[in-house]
Amino acid sequence: MKPTQRLTTLLGLTLYSLLSAQSFRRDTDTIVMNPGYRYQVYYQLSSERQDTALRCGWHLAFEVPIRGAAIRANHPCGVSIYKTTRDTSGWTQLTLNDTVHPLYDNLCRWDIGAFNTTKGSSAFDVGWGLYSINDHITRGDSLYIIRIGNAFKKLWIQRLQGTEYFIRVAELDGSRDTTYAVRKTLAPERNFVYLNLLTHRVFSVEPPAQEWDLVFTQYTKPLPLPDNPTTLIPYNLVGVLMNNGVRATRIRLPRNGNPDTLRPTHYALDSCISLIGDDWKFFDRNTGQWTLADTLYFLIRDKRGNLWRMRFIGFEGSTTGRAVVEKTLLQRAGGTSLPTAFVQDIRVYPQPAEEGVFIEFPQPFSGKVELFTLRGEKLFSLTVQNQEQIYIPRPSGGTRGAYWLHLHTSSGVWGKLVIFN
Repeated sequence: MKPTQRLTTLLGLTLYSLLSAQSFRRDTDTIVMNPGYRYQVYYQLSSERQDTALRCGWHLAFEVPIRGAAIRANHPCGVSIYKTTRDTSGWTQLTLNDTVHPLYDNLCRWDIGAFNTTKGSSAFDVGWGLYSINDHITRGDSLYIIRIGNAFKKLWIQRLQGTEYFIRVAELDGSRDTTYAVRKTLAPERNFVYLNLLTHRVFSVEPPAQEWDLVFTQYTKPLPLPDNPTTLIPYNLVGVLMNNGVRATRIRLPRNGNPDTLRPTHYALDSCISLIGDDWKFFDRNTGQWTLADTLYFLIRDKRGNLWRMRFIGFEGSTTGRAVVEKTLLQRAGGTSLPTAFVQDIRVYPQPAEEGVFIEFPQPFSGKVELFTLRGEKLFSLTVQNQEQIYIPRPSGGTRGAYWLHLHTSSGVWGKLVIFN
């Protein structure tokens, strides 16, 4: 190897090591739930779209998909559900003395609400009732007590017929006996349709299911008492729940760890909706401030199939309800990571560049080469076949600064930051 070639190789390797920690663009986004967490915010990672809804504007949520029969309760907003000892024949006699224990929404699956947690082993048991294969009607076989604030009512989910739930609610003395028809068709393409038992309103809250990945909200989680682990006390926590179809994992790095060295293929992703949860922050009673677990990262596969790395870098508590996330797109939908050995031997030089950059591959490369601004505007695209070296000219009219270089092949996608002087 000639001295000049050796120098170029050393320069290329040095530049690679300097830039490898910047191989992915990091963005920040702010989610605002407002003071007191007044709103729950539905957030889409790819578009940064945010849809807000009053967190306490509803009491019960009914699953919309055609086969769904889940019914969830708005526990953080003063809604409690109690199982009772009576079946539906005891509607008239039902009192508070018949309550057994409170029921809570499942925090791993949207399709198991408080009313579904008592279901048995039968595939036709949905908890609050039984599905009939003869007429395809799910009939309620249980009675419940529902508490809204300080008021108690009795409740019977009578049936789910077609796309309609029929709910009977009355005061404990039998007055104000009301039957509601909750139609799934009022919230097309959503996960749930919502009912407010005080205003008697049935309405849609959330955006279409395909248009959000995470919801920033408050939820209730039964936790053991420190001095009595067998006793569970419900706590209202502020955190993040994932949409159906979103999967994630959590990774805690050492203090000096480099997140860009994480290999997504080394981690299994989970669909538990509260995997991101609430423990990315904690309240320091000594300082009166929120502290973030800033070395806790989440790998998230969103609804569209994109893979993200995310961590929390800001949280202001109930004063503003403001949270700040740092997110990095690791992989677009349908893509995979290129083999590590191949990536490590790619050379991009010179850096910084004046007129253009050369890309040298350890073996013949076939695929597409693209250059983007940091805002995502495509400036250059070239499809090559079995090339060992290619040249990317400086963008026409391109200003000084950083640009994103993307390589697309059938094996995956690779990105690198390049600098033009």
